[in-house]
Amino acid sequence: MNLMSACHHLYNDVKVFFHALWAWGPREAFTDLGHYVEARWYERSDRFDERYRVETSQMVGVYDLKGRGLHADDASHYWPTREQDFERMMESLGSLELRNYVFVDVGCGKGRVALMAGRFPFRRVVGFDFSEQLIDTARENLVRFTGPISTPIDLVVENALEYQFPQDDLILYLFDPFGLKVLHRFIENLQASQREHPREIWVIYYAPEYWQTFVDAGFERVSQQMGECWGWHVYRLPNSAPTRTGPA
Repeated sequence: MNLMSACHHLYNDVKVFFHALWAWGPREAFTDLGHYVEARWYERSDRFDERYRVETSQMVGVYDLKGRGLHADDASHYWPTREQDFERMMESLGSLELRNYVFVDVGCGKGRVALMAGRFPFRRVVGFDFSEQLIDTARENLVRFTGPISTPIDLVVENALEYQFPQDDLILYLFDPFGLKVLHRFIENLQASQREHPREIWVIYYAPEYWQTFVDAGFERVSQQMGECWGWHVYRLPNSAPTRTGPA
């Protein structure tokens, strides 16, 4: 990393920290800073962007996004998901027949998770984000990506509370994309969709800050594990238990 690039990263990190300090207070800001320093170290070690010729590693603060929309104050900063953690999350789904499922990355940011999901034999992969700026970057990354892709990937601009869930069996991925205000309504919309179109719906919740919200809403927690920086929970909606073998 050259000096100019290092200075740009440092400026971005400081700016995001002060945005978090203003929005959430010192405890949350310093907690996030600790996680971010650790995650940045892993990013340098993993060299995901260098290996696949993309740009997904740099964090983006919510307040740096253009056209943030109505619910931006409840949104989270963009962070990349670590490749090793994602592979373990896929293993935690057990022997689900992935070809029967549409994978949806909720708040996909720069598209890293959608790209990694494209390696797996899903029916298709969808990534959506409220930020047109981030989706533009995600689409550029999809064009440049040099890794394996075996599944069609769609990247779209969409508000989480207006998103029309596919009527297929679903696996939803959430990397703590928003706060409680939006999360409650998002869960209500998901449950309404499941009632209207009964099907299997699974949720992978990475960095599960509001995990109790899923439990209180009646989701079944199937498993939970810990990664290098964050843990994750796997949930499924009631009355959507698969006839195929799921996680143990």
